[in-house]
Amino acid sequence: MGDGFQYGDLIFLALVALFIGFRLRAMLGKKTGFDPREAWKQATRDGQPEKVIQIPDRISKAQKLEEDTILEKLKGNTSVSDGLKAIKQADPQFSPTEFISGSKLAFEWIISAFSKGDRDKLRMLLSDDRYKEFTREIDTNLQAGKLQDTTLVAITQADIIEAALVGSKAQITVQFSTEQISVIRDKDHNIISGDTSTIENVVDTWTFERDTNSRDPNWKIILT
Repeated sequence: MGDGFQYGDLIFLALVALFIGFRLRAMLGKKTGFDPREAWKQATRDGQPEKVIQIPDRISKAQKLEEDTILEKLKGNTSVSDGLKAIKQADPQFSPTEFISGSKLAFEWIISAFSKGDRDKLRMLLSDDRYKEFTREIDTNLQAGKLQDTTLVAITQADIIEAALVGSKAQITVQFSTEQISVIRDKDHNIISGDTSTIENVVDTWTFERDTNSRDPNWKIILT
């Protein structure tokens, strides 16, 4: 690796990690005030951004309208609407609109990380059980000399189909309707199965969980 990892490289990576973390937690996280200067001090002091990044409260009128639309769609589903109300009561900062936006970003992130075998990104968003499951499949593919190459073309729909507060833990299940291109490659990246020109319609159902008593704003994916 030449002369080794330089300080400038460390600062650059810290900035990249900070930007990604800010975007993701801005959607999935709890908004309780974010000071960029303090985050930068922490990033340069420790060589990595703070695990929990807090951001300001920025719910626009458009977001409020979108949130009302989400709740209107759930009007006939009392179990889901009651679950969201219970979560909102436990965490007044919770926003269905921001959660949906964040869940889409999380979905895109996980699909990309799994395809690249990026275990660090997977660990950030997956529960321990799901992380073991995903990494076990990555290892199995590697041992077989295969690479799962999936490209997320679009998320055409993301709907909350279940919501509940179990003790202090908020659990929300989202059904994603997506368009994906998926191929299997060998160790030399030659395609052995699938077609890069074929777009498939795929439906996935993921469950997110967060402890409302925790100061950690992050949601973890506990079921896929």
